[in-house]
Amino acid sequence: MLKIEVRRLYVPVMIKPRRFAGDLFVGMEFAPPDRSRTVQIFDVDDTLTRKPDNFQNVGMTKDEFFDAARDFPPDVALVEQAQLHHRLGDRVAIATARPAERLQETIDWLRRHDVPFDQIMLSNGKEPSGIAKQSMIQKLQDDYGDVGALYDDSPYNIQGAAMQNVHGIHVRKNDEYWDLHPETVYPYGR
Repeated sequence: MLKIEVRRLYVPVMIKPRRFAGDLFVGMEFAPPDRSRTVQIFDVDDTLTRKPDNFQNVGMTKDEFFDAARDFPPDVALVEQAQLHHRLGDRVAIATARPAERLQETIDWLRRHDVPFDQIMLSNGKEPSGIAKQSMIQKLQDDYGDVGALYDDSPYNIQGAAMQNVHGIHVRKNDEYWDLHPETVYPYGR
């Protein structure tokens, strides 16, 4: 006997985007938070994006890197991972250390490459990303209750996620940069 499982796919109800801010970030919601859903968190640069072959960001300022990243192609495997989570009913949040003034260009890049997202958060630059992302994770824990994982290229952000009891998936694409730019990570908040 053939057994077929029918699974309902989740399509979030779109709302008028709502801006919000925390101590260390600013952001926007595109779907209302839902405590019955798991949220998966994705970083942007060197996680959802893929640097072109032979591109070196060592020695660049962050602004120079973010300017170049406007034209970076997506990492297809990670975009498909985000799409899969979303199709199966999870919410997707974007948590990036990009500065807050790059909110619209980040939204444009995500939409251009069909990356689903229900919330987006950008750093206000007051703390290193390993601390700012902990603050973002805490907001998502308050909004959703269950945070599935943080997908990120920074070992310091993965460390910070562990301090918030969130599983980290270390996307190892930028180790040389992080070796040259270490961050001190300590538990933030709660």
